[in-house]
Amino acid sequence: MNHFDLTRRHRVLGATVLVCGALLLTGCGGSDDADGKGPAQRDVASLHDDGDAPASRATDRATPPSDNDRPQLRLDSSEEEKNRYWHIYAMCLKDHGHRMLPARGPDSVDDTDHSATAKAATKACANKIPLQPPEMDEATNPHYDEDYRAYVKCLNRKGLKVTALPDNSGWTYDGKNTMSAAEQSAVDNSCTLEAFGGKAG
Repeated sequence: MNHFDLTRRHRVLGATVLVCGALLLTGCGGSDDADGKGPAQRDVASLHDDGDAPASRATDRATPPSDNDRPQLRLDSSEEEKNRYWHIYAMCLKDHGHRMLPARGPDSVDDTDHSATAKAATKACANKIPLQPPEMDEATNPHYDEDYRAYVKCLNRKGLKVTALPDNSGWTYDGKNTMSAAEQSAVDNSCTLEAFGGKAG
């Protein structure tokens, strides 16, 4: 599971990404490091200047002056749709000179590139970063924390053993993850819909 490189991720709730490499886009549930115990951050991209910030929140901080031009994800957005948007973002960064990691895949961004060119590319492409569903945005969902706790409980109930971060910005694996990427993505999507569906606003 990997939009860019899903090695760490995210799903940040949101809720992902980032995980592996540079920015991580993933519509799936969690990201993990090499030993499967690293923080999983949900959906959305992690911009390198935010360092270790959870993906979803990192994306929020990267919000351009206007969100009107950014693609809007929905709770039921397909993996193909999410991947398409993240691909567009990655290609924008590449076209603006950001270093890439072609050995990891065409959409893998080098998050160690802190050059002036990379910073300019990040700024120029900010309007390509997909907006998370409003249900997964604390600013538009007054039940966000309650929904997030329900989401984590659902993940555990369905076999993905995780522990929520204290600020509900993501989760970490509770031991070694034994699910395949496809299984984890299916569980994450199911629990996202179950916990967040219809409660925003």
